[in-house]
Amino acid sequence: MSQPDYFELLGLARGFEVDTQSLERCWKQRVATVHPDRFAGASDAQKRVAMQWSSQINEAYRVLRDPLKRAQYLCELAGYRANSDAGAGLDMTFLTQQMQWRESLEQLREQGRTEPLTELIEEIEQDRLTRQTQTGALVDSGQWDAAIKSLHEWMFVEKFLQELTSVRRALKTTE
Repeated sequence: MSQPDYFELLGLARGFEVDTQSLERCWKQRVATVHPDRFAGASDAQKRVAMQWSSQINEAYRVLRDPLKRAQYLCELAGYRANSDAGAGLDMTFLTQQMQWRESLEQLREQGRTEPLTELIEEIEQDRLTRQTQTGALVDSGQWDAAIKSLHEWMFVEKFLQELTSVRRALKTTE
């Protein structure tokens, strides 16, 4: 079975902005039509096809409900690999910002206090929202090279936020 367009599969317009309620409603409708209970008396081949469709529908929902995965998917649909050369093309401003964040993290680790770490997390969460909006606008306008660059920066920010959250959890257990 070939890979269908996730937007078409769920009956949604292709674009970065997705109404989450519509997404959920469409997913529930589609997945209900291929639910295994509907094929209890069907042949093994029909059951297998229904299971494949169910799996594809669930994967489409998983990708489209996550803004970062949705942006990556839209870039891939346009022929741009989101993970290739992730560090290439990042500007000095962003690279400098990364270094400053890393230095701040190391200082906060040494201090062992969660309050300043929480402030850093809030700052970076705001940056993530800005990058999400920027990337979405670039994707929707078809500016693929700029969208990929913005997406790579957003991916770094997401990964760094996960690291910060882990550090904060670890520090809370030692306080």
